[in-house]
Amino acid sequence: MRSKSFIVLSLVVMLSMVLSACATPKATPVPPTTAPTVAAPTKAPEAKAGLSPDKPLNMLFVPSGQAETILAGGGELDKMLAEKGIYTKSSVATSYAAAIEATCSGQADITWLAPLSYVLAHDKCGAEVILGAIRFGSATYNGQIIVRTDGGIKTVADLKGKKFAYTDPASTSGYLYPAGLMLKEGVDPAKDLAQAVFAGSHNAAAIAVYQGSVDAAATYVDVRTSLEKQFPDIMDKTEVIALTDPIPNDTISVRPGLDPEVTAKFKQAMLDIMATDAGKKVAYDIYEWDGISESTDGLFEPVRQAAAALGIELQNWKGVSVPYSVGQVTDLGGIDDKSFNATAWAGVQKAEKDLGVQGKYLESQQQADYAKNIQQFIGEKLDLIVTVGFLLGVDTAKAAIANPAQKFAIVDYAYPDCWPGATVGKDCGSNDPIDNVLGLTFSTDQAGFLAGYVAAGTTKTGKVGTFGGMKLPTVTIFMKGFEAGVKYYNAAHGAAVEVLGWETAKDDGLFTGNFESTDDGRKFAESLMDEGADIIMPVAGPVGLGSAAACKERGCMIIGVDTDWYVSAPEFKTTYLTSVLKNMDVAVFNAALAVANGTFKGGSYVGTLKDNGVGIAPYHDYDAQVSDALKAEVEQAKQDLIAGKITVEGALQ
Repeated sequence: MRSKSFIVLSLVVMLSMVLSACATPKATPVPPTTAPTVAAPTKAPEAKAGLSPDKPLNMLFVPSGQAETILAGGGELDKMLAEKGIYTKSSVATSYAAAIEATCSGQADITWLAPLSYVLAHDKCGAEVILGAIRFGSATYNGQIIVRTDGGIKTVADLKGKKFAYTDPASTSGYLYPAGLMLKEGVDPAKDLAQAVFAGSHNAAAIAVYQGSVDAAATYVDVRTSLEKQFPDIMDKTEVIALTDPIPNDTISVRPGLDPEVTAKFKQAMLDIMATDAGKKVAYDIYEWDGISESTDGLFEPVRQAAAALGIELQNWKGVSVPYSVGQVTDLGGIDDKSFNATAWAGVQKAEKDLGVQGKYLESQQQADYAKNIQQFIGEKLDLIVTVGFLLGVDTAKAAIANPAQKFAIVDYAYPDCWPGATVGKDCGSNDPIDNVLGLTFSTDQAGFLAGYVAAGTTKTGKVGTFGGMKLPTVTIFMKGFEAGVKYYNAAHGAAVEVLGWETAKDDGLFTGNFESTDDGRKFAESLMDEGADIIMPVAGPVGLGSAAACKERGCMIIGVDTDWYVSAPEFKTTYLTSVLKNMDVAVFNAALAVANGTFKGGSYVGTLKDNGVGIAPYHDYDAQVSDALKAEVEQAKQDLIAGKITVEGALQ
């Protein structure tokens, strides 16, 4: 029951309200009428990439196994991640290098990178490792070197002179660590292997050994188990001869700038998935992983140290499907001169075949073309520009100094090249070495010495001749060696064979003034034959083919230069006693290989008899006319030149 006081209070309140309603209000100013303020509609925030099925993250895998198998596993992983609220779209890169480029360009958000590939991506653009693989219960793995069981290779030392397949220039277990292992065991992979190729994947490298197309290969341990279904006898036909040091396992890395929230959610989702049997099965199907753990960049410092030990520069290192490009600028002889330019071009072609290099050339029709052609290749951003010949020395130096990031190799030239009183940029290229230019020079006087010796021992007339295209050091070095070899023969046999066309003591001889006119080659050869020479060595590129034509008609013999003319110009093969070999193809190929391996440095290479940089060709059709005694003397002279027991200069005294 309510109290009386409550009833009385209620009546008072009601009466106050009635009186208030009956009162007359005072007049007050009325503010102007304004439209009511309406709040703008709020736009719903866009979902972040990776958190919406409409915006999946691009997840990229490297091609370390069968691309179809990897892609199938990636698709299954996409579904598992979607169940965790992370949306991805998987694909397989064409190479390790392509994966690095995609990571750094933002085309890939998440990349499953091999250790070296990760280091390259991190150092290049700031990619970050978030997870590392566990394989066979370990956070590290090894590279291996495999060989055919019937190949006779039992140790790393046996790899000298063999054909070897790496996986990819950006592979840790398929290139970096095995190359370091060879170096530790006394095998220089840059010099001691007969041939080095990049197979493109671990499977391809192992298959190359199995099929006998290479003698040995570098892969991860043990790639052969994944190939047994396809090649049931692979374990019988191949064997492992060496293991590398432990390598940090493969990574899952993210591109620079990926949203931290998305990164964290992806990372946790992967850890959760890999804690399940289904997740482990998918990871095993992809890369034979059986687990993952958190990872940091510091774990990969040993990879950087391994690269440094090999002299590898990691900046902008590429792989086989982002091919290196090599351009050759010829001298006036042209690319098909069957001599100087053609031999250098053979080195580029070998790099195309073995290294996946893209090769191209520009022919110089006149000296003004040298600088123009070099600049064209610089504009095309080629990885290596090879210039051919002494006459390109100044223009190459100018371009190299102006473009210090561009790598050059120049055949038959090196820096510094100036002399007292010379004007830099006009008479010579540089007073100092040029860091981005590798000079490829050759001791052709040593090989010329051998050619002169055999010529002196073969001549019937007692006179041999030589002439050059132009009076250049790279031409006269042949002629000096040739004269020295004749003189050494004379001293050894009490003979008096005469050299026509060159005299070192006077620094004077015969020169056509060009490297193009076969008519001049014919005229000079005919003149030397008229003086009694029955063996002639023309040092003038294609000009010498005119000499060979004249000799074919009149019956003299020719000594070719630069390459084996019996092979390169067989139409005159009946005239060739031998050829002075300048193995420019080997030098050019090795320069391209150094670029691909990340070990290119400026300076100079000197090809000698000792390293097969120079030599003489077989005697071919004249083999029976060169006595066994003379052959033995030539071989002894070669060994004495290598040992330093005799010298070209000493023979000329």
